[in-house]
Amino acid sequence: LDLEKYLVASLGSLSAMAAFVLATAPSAAPAVARPQALKVSQPDIAMGTFHTSLRGALAVGSAVAVASLQAPKMSKARRPRAVRMVRHASTKLDDSGAWSFVQLTNGDSEATVYLRGANVTSFKVGGVEWIGLRADCKLDGSKANISGGLPICFPQFGPGEVIPQHGFARNMDWTFVETESSDGKCVLELVDSEETKKVWPFEFRCTYTVELKDGELVTSMKVENLSDAECSFTTGIHSYYDVSDIDNLDIVGKLKGCTYEDRTKDPPSPVEYDKDEIKIAEFRDEIYKKVWPSTVTLKDSKKGELDIISDGGWRDLVVWSPYGDDKMGYKSFVCVESVECDPISLAAGASWEATVNVVPRNK
Repeated sequence: LDLEKYLVASLGSLSAMAAFVLATAPSAAPAVARPQALKVSQPDIAMGTFHTSLRGALAVGSAVAVASLQAPKMSKARRPRAVRMVRHASTKLDDSGAWSFVQLTNGDSEATVYLRGANVTSFKVGGVEWIGLRADCKLDGSKANISGGLPICFPQFGPGEVIPQHGFARNMDWTFVETESSDGKCVLELVDSEETKKVWPFEFRCTYTVELKDGELVTSMKVENLSDAECSFTTGIHSYYDVSDIDNLDIVGKLKGCTYEDRTKDPPSPVEYDKDEIKIAEFRDEIYKKVWPSTVTLKDSKKGELDIISDGGWRDLVVWSPYGDDKMGYKSFVCVESVECDPISLAAGASWEATVNVVPRNK
């Protein structure tokens, strides 16, 4: 009797399940014959009758489920899929010429970085060039360094007594320390040698990283003192930026109130600068003290705007233009430099780091 009660309950549950599936099936589903609910009488039940009924209930349930799955769904507005923009990036070394260089690409951005001086000589976005080269620039090895680009001045910025003007780093071949990759990034390194110790008797490692990222040129410079004694240096990025014409350019930043030195005067007389703009109409060689970290913008009425974002150890802004010198091609570039004019002292084992990001907005 207990077995009979169990079988009756099971058969009833199957019948109810089939009815529920039919009731909730989509209205657009093909018509399926809806079976009558199975009626089971406990006194009349027998094992053979039950098995037959059970097979019938399972068949009905299966048919309903299949029909529901195969039925066309009610129309729904499809959500638009997000379009994923794929940017192709690469880092390739070219050593076929007198001076080796690294070519970086990332989407519509590209840059060229020479191992001589770890110098970025080109940065284009959408085909528009933003790095300047002088008319007398040579890339065939006939000059000691590259006249233009983003040359690194280390361990001396400006004239020195023993160290050559603007240091030795720009006159040396740096090492490409990362293999070719697909990320639009390169890391270059300069370490001490017998040649460097003749003028600066310290062990060091200088690392320069250049990366194309979201339409920007991202750079960082790190100096490590590997000596057992404290070392001291000055440094800067003697940045040349391409312009449509120097007369079309305005330089804008948070300059008002900073200490300003005109280095064309002997001696320079520090004064307080009284505005936030610089307009070049004559030869300029000027220091704007403690301007960085901040953003200085080059506004070119024909070309667009370029944000120069300097951070970290850079503090002084230097503006240089050989205005009127056609041999240098003065009309096509301006130097807006990230510099530390005051000596930096590094304890043994310590490091110093600074960054410059270049963000163009083509007109």
